[in-house]
Amino acid sequence: MGRGGDGMRTYDILICGFGGQGVITLGNLFKLAAIKQGISVSGAERRGGAQREGGVVSHVRYRVWEKEEAYDERRMTRSGLIPSGKANMMIAFEPLEGLRHCNFLNSRSVVVLNTEASPPTLVRMKQYAYPPWDEILGALRGFTPFIYPFNLNELSRDYFGDFLHISVISLGLALGLGDIPVSPEKFLEVIQERFPDFEENRRGFDFGFRLGLSARRQG
Repeated sequence: MGRGGDGMRTYDILICGFGGQGVITLGNLFKLAAIKQGISVSGAERRGGAQREGGVVSHVRYRVWEKEEAYDERRMTRSGLIPSGKANMMIAFEPLEGLRHCNFLNSRSVVVLNTEASPPTLVRMKQYAYPPWDEILGALRGFTPFIYPFNLNELSRDYFGDFLHISVISLGLALGLGDIPVSPEKFLEVIQERFPDFEENRRGFDFGFRLGLSARRQG
């Protein structure tokens, strides 16, 4: 977690993917859980188009005040957009979208990277070539060594039989891999309030959390 000034710690999360992949939903989960814990949070969303293939980005910015430090609104960051090179974590639901947003990374950034490619229309029409996986991974590792690739689509399908639980699995992975300043309990409270079938979604969250902790221990 970075420092944003005397007595204030920062944690910035960038989530990227395509429309329909749950980018905005996941960003909202991060924000609502922070509010429950009493952490200052800001953010912004950028959508590339109304179509499902339009690129979507969610910025989530946490500001945590030390207990002994008095809150001072004048020192809070106003912008909801993460500056270039300042993301503590990136969650990329699509490999090429992760590569497109590599300018937000630094040498300490943690990246949760979905390995399942979703080639855009121009690639499927053979007007452009989709970069090989090794090139995408190598380029990202040029920014940070903390790249954690998972096939989120397969994990959701194998564990639940569908692709509807990618967001909660990703959320658990992020909590297990990063130093996010919000407790798992607060995220579970939000999941219970926002999603139907709490027990099933809790299992997805716990599964991702355990997987993230294991990957972090292995380095």
